[in-house]
Amino acid sequence: MNNKRILLGASHSIIEPLALFHLSTVAKQEGWQTKIVMASEPSYKELDAAIKEFRPSILGFTIYTGNHLHFKDYFKKLRAEDEDIKIIVGGPHATYFPQDAQQYADYVVMSEGFDSLRRILRNEVKLGLVHLRKQEPVPLPDREDFYKENPGYRDNPIKNIITHIGCPYSCTYCYNSSRLERISSALTPEQIEEMRPLLGRSQKLVPSANRSVDEVIKEIEDIQRVAPSTSMIYFQDDIFGENIEWLREFVKKFNSRLTFHAQVRFEFVNPKNEVCRERAELMREAGCNGLTMAIESENPVIRKEVLNRHMSNELIFEVMEYLHKLGYAARTEQMVGLPRGATTIPTMVNLEADLATLEFNVKLREQTGLPTLAWASTLAPYKGTKIEEFCIRHGFYKGDGSDIPKEGYRVKSALNFPREWVGPSLSLQKDAWLSAEEQEEYKGQLYLLMNYFSTFALMPKGHELARKFLRQKDRSDFGFSTAVRYHLYDYALFQTKK
Repeated sequence: MNNKRILLGASHSIIEPLALFHLSTVAKQEGWQTKIVMASEPSYKELDAAIKEFRPSILGFTIYTGNHLHFKDYFKKLRAEDEDIKIIVGGPHATYFPQDAQQYADYVVMSEGFDSLRRILRNEVKLGLVHLRKQEPVPLPDREDFYKENPGYRDNPIKNIITHIGCPYSCTYCYNSSRLERISSALTPEQIEEMRPLLGRSQKLVPSANRSVDEVIKEIEDIQRVAPSTSMIYFQDDIFGENIEWLREFVKKFNSRLTFHAQVRFEFVNPKNEVCRERAELMREAGCNGLTMAIESENPVIRKEVLNRHMSNELIFEVMEYLHKLGYAARTEQMVGLPRGATTIPTMVNLEADLATLEFNVKLREQTGLPTLAWASTLAPYKGTKIEEFCIRHGFYKGDGSDIPKEGYRVKSALNFPREWVGPSLSLQKDAWLSAEEQEEYKGQLYLLMNYFSTFALMPKGHELARKFLRQKDRSDFGFSTAVRYHLYDYALFQTKK
């Protein structure tokens, strides 16, 4: 490859393309020129312009299930127009559906991509699937050129960092639950044996990776140098500070350089556990002003049997009360339109269940002072996940994944819904389901509730107002047809005194 230019791309998002920052460093270490582009569908104008201007010999793209449908045709068209350019795809969809990705890419990188990209750039691998052969340290990200070309990202006061890759949990709706055996048919026995020891005891397809505290501090210093308007860090770890020894060192060296927001699980800030209390207090001491935690459903039965999230409602209330005393802001996350009605224990279904989750947030705020913000999405049964298997088995879903578009969790639901709880035999009850008209009415209500969830959650008796709002045909008299839609990047909302 005499033309050593690689164009790295991802679908447009308000969140910085962290994976591409790290991969750009790998490419530069190998002597390649790099450029990062964020592409928007359906025009792909940014991608077209970058290819024309930069003239890369390789296009490397991160795809995930949903947006792969948009980019599949683009990649095929690009290969037809330019036979010399090589296409590498990586990311979640390439990892979990490698055989599908082979239809429109020359190289399909599965799992962690640092060593795999290095080998491709050295021309050490054949075309086709590139499996994980070696895990190497996460390189420092390369942001400076991207910020120069994309001042909107540079000037955003919130920057994103990841300190740890991986999660010890196996929620049914998350690809993190997928294990090596799921894609074994795509690999040779020799490749499987090469990957197995790298994946550890869990055998999850993306192995855990820890970054050193010094590297994270160096990244923060680099951000402050190239983007001096930065005033807050959002740590994208699934569970920030999972390793308490790492967190202790981080707090000493971070020295409250900036405020930050982080994601945790309720179990990791349990006030009844000494280490959990230390974790919460250390983060607050270091400048953490807000935490994001997922409730998903107000019903422990749904959390356990459908979502594989084992935690009590009592824990949620205890944690929120404790965090409020420490001075935290908090954001909860939940899903509306969950597949209810097939559990072994009776539960509410449909709108009443969704309103119960809203009411849970209202009462949580009334009794503990938190959440500061409550975010909701619709469930997307992404292909290959445990939740998709559950939905198909019990009759909630009959699609093949193609009806779930990009950002599938922010659109109308793709599920079918029953009239009431039936139990595990739900799929056998042909008359148990809402009519087509009732399905559409409920899905419309879901979409509205998803968008206005936080508005109602922060109101006294917001769940009662939401019920009236969603069941009326004419909603003009409610006075908030353009209601505030709270968003993660509403920086001011998370500003609290240290």
